Amino acid sequence: MNKVEGGRISGRQLAAMLILSRIVPITIAFPLITGIEVPQDAWIASLLGMLLAIPFVLLVVRLGLRFPHKTIIEYSEILLGKCLGKLVGLVLVLYWIHTAATVARALGEAYTIAIMPETPILVFMIIMGFLAANAARNGLEVVGRAGESVVWIVLFFLVLMFVLPFDVMHFRNLAPVLSRGFRPVAAPMGTATSFFLQFIVLGMVMPYLNRPEDAARFSIYAVLVSGLLMTSLTVALVAVFGPTVSGLTMPAFSLGRMVSIAQFLERIEAVTMGAWTLSVWIKLALFLWASAVGLAQLFGVSRFQPLLYPLGAIVVAFGILSYESYTHLQIFHEFRHFGIFSFIVALGTTGILYLVALMRRSLSPGVRR
Repeated sequence: MNKVEGGRISGRQLAAMLILSRIVPITIAFPLITGIEVPQDAWIASLLGMLLAIPFVLLVVRLGLRFPHKTIIEYSEILLGKCLGKLVGLVLVLYWIHTAATVARALGEAYTIAIMPETPILVFMIIMGFLAANAARNGLEVVGRAGESVVWIVLFFLVLMFVLPFDVMHFRNLAPVLSRGFRPVAAPMGTATSFFLQFIVLGMVMPYLNRPEDAARFSIYAVLVSGLLMTSLTVALVAVFGPTVSGLTMPAFSLGRMVSIAQFLERIEAVTMGAWTLSVWIKLALFLWASAVGLAQLFGVSRFQPLLYPLGAIVVAFGILSYESYTHLQIFHEFRHFGIFSFIVALGTTGILYLVALMRRSLSPGVRR
């Protein structure tokens, strides 16, 4: 193994980073519910998306366990050969860079739309890009420890958003269930699943776990926790806003504005802002780290740290140039764009590697690469 990273993380730290990574689209754009034809059925799409993600995560973990101490970049070359393996690794690195760029742009748009419309979006993206690159430059262990601390704060913020608007929730808005059949739920379900496919970053993290055999358990915990959070927020949003929820620009932020307790505690948008800022920081740091380590292993570089700041700059530039506006960003997050793209890259890559491993009997008992 080209050991460019020497840190170690625990299973709990892995779960924390994955949960925060999945929470990001919930706290900002919430593409699952924006523009959905039948909002009252969004929670069904959320639950089904969570369940469909479990086999994919187990597939990534199984591949990783059969190639101990090797990242997905390295065992792609073992399975597919040097040239084709490097090509697959490069595709994955570009996927992670694109994911980081999209997240950075979403954060900048959220800040400029919600609270600071006079501030250039580039300011927020540069600040967050620098902070994330700096964290990633210190290694996976630092990112994991930060994620383990941050996840409890973010979960507390999200629980507040679920509970405090209870007096304005009308659960009759959730009926009727599947009034137009399953077809309107299919695309939102695909959207929900596609964000879980970003967990392919597990293939980079697994070699650095203290106990790699814990990867399956804690990854499933991450899927279940983030999936149930997504479902709970979907129910809360539909109960509060009813059919109009699909037209909201930032649903979670709008939910914070609905809070009013005894005319004293009102408009807790800062809770949402805190959740999205912390979760974006960890997700950006994780995907920048995966991109830097992946590039170092692809090109035989002994250290990944010098790549982080240039990658941070690329992510910011890519985020600015890829989307004309927030509306363009929302359109990209629809299943027909991001969903299909994520399925092709993440699920397609994992499926190919697994099939090749089966053909080469690499997954048979006792074989270790």
